[in-house]
Amino acid sequence: MKIVSLNAATLPVYCRELGALLLDSIESGSSVGYQLGTSREDAESAFYRLRSALDKGDLLMWIARDERGLQGTIQLELTNESDGLNRAVPKLLLVHRHARRQGIGKQLITAMEKAAKAHHRGLLCLNVQACTPAEAFYRAQGYRCLGELPDYICSSDGYYHPAVIYYKRLFAVKQFAQRIAS
Repeated sequence: MKIVSLNAATLPVYCRELGALLLDSIESGSSVGYQLGTSREDAESAFYRLRSALDKGDLLMWIARDERGLQGTIQLELTNESDGLNRAVPKLLLVHRHARRQGIGKQLITAMEKAAKAHHRGLLCLNVQACTPAEAFYRAQGYRCLGELPDYICSSDGYYHPAVIYYKRLFAVKQFAQRIAS
């Protein structure tokens, strides 16, 4: 498995495969913010629209590829607010249903966290639908549960479910301030 970082120039090459991966995730019941019936064109354009954010450096993105093609992806949204330069938001971790439980998600998380540290982001925060395999996955990666929000996530079947907020400290803020000074 090869983990590849994408940029605004390389993203369009993979939009078709990324769209197919998104549709696979929706169809397999993953709560990824899209509804059943999302068209292939809409799924592909959801990724194509990320070019501007990638170009500006507001978003980082990786894919996992092997001889069968694209097997997974993850994004990292960098917070650029002056009071939040120490944090980032992992987004849209997708692994094709036939490739799950093979360590691909862990490899993508590892690449994303390494980049977060390189961008001086010491706090990662995300939300996932409660009572799903995603919760166990993030706990296994060292993320801690902060709490639950009722009726926060609309699943692909159109029903609202609670979301659980998870976070992970990659390094302490004091360390962050020291890294900036050096």
